Amino acid sequence: MLDKQKKSFIKTPAFYYVSHFAKYIKPGSKRIHTNKFSENISVSAFKNPDKSVIIILLNKTDKNIEYNLCYNQYVLHDNLDSHAIVTFKII
Repeated sequence: MLDKQKKSFIKTPAFYYVSHFAKYIKPGSKRIHTNKFSENISVSAFKNPDKSVIIILLNKTDKNIEYNLCYNQYVLHDNLDSHAIVTFKII
């Protein structure tokens, strides 16, 4: 956020969330199908033009959440902190 009167720049949580998408999802990417088994974690997945797959998870709750992420032959078991966002790049 920009404050023109104070001539300052404030990074809000939205800045960090959007930066995950901007840094890893390249122009020409296609959103790919995802399944989720919880309303507490938002999931987005994209295939980049270079064939890499980007999966972004966002914990929408005030609690840490244990989860399993499965993609083809990849399986990851991890813990997502409250309101955290994490990005996976599969090459």
